[in-house]
Amino acid sequence: MRSLLLAAVLSFPALAHAGDIAVTEARVALAPPGARTLAAYMVVANAGAAPRALAGVRAEGFAMAHLHHSMEKDGVAMMAAMDQIEIAPGGSVAFAPGGLHVMLMGPRKALAVGNEVVLTLIFADGAEIAVTAPVERIDAGS
Repeated sequence: MRSLLLAAVLSFPALAHAGDIAVTEARVALAPPGARTLAAYMVVANAGAAPRALAGVRAEGFAMAHLHHSMEKDGVAMMAAMDQIEIAPGGSVAFAPGGLHVMLMGPRKALAVGNEVVLTLIFADGAEIAVTAPVERIDAGS
């Protein structure tokens, strides 16, 4: 399983890699003009033998960034901040529309398709990984 995950991670161009952690498919969803919140998505893979905990994120050009989870409960869409997200050894976590995402709040300037946002992922052990995420048009199903 571990070698399968490593092969899968290596088959995509890694946007960021540090030790056993690789980040791929990072992107920021283009928001309507004047929007004060945006969302970032990515896949974070742990090729190591020990679990890793993603504990926070910073985003250049934004007042705040938080780990969030969208869900539906009793037919009502909800969103909750996450203190940390565990990534199992040999596993990965996908941040995608309708689920886990990085909530970006208070953009300092308007963004357009093709702009880039630098996200710094902060792990519970103190490790940090900088990821460059292009701004893209993303529909709710991608």
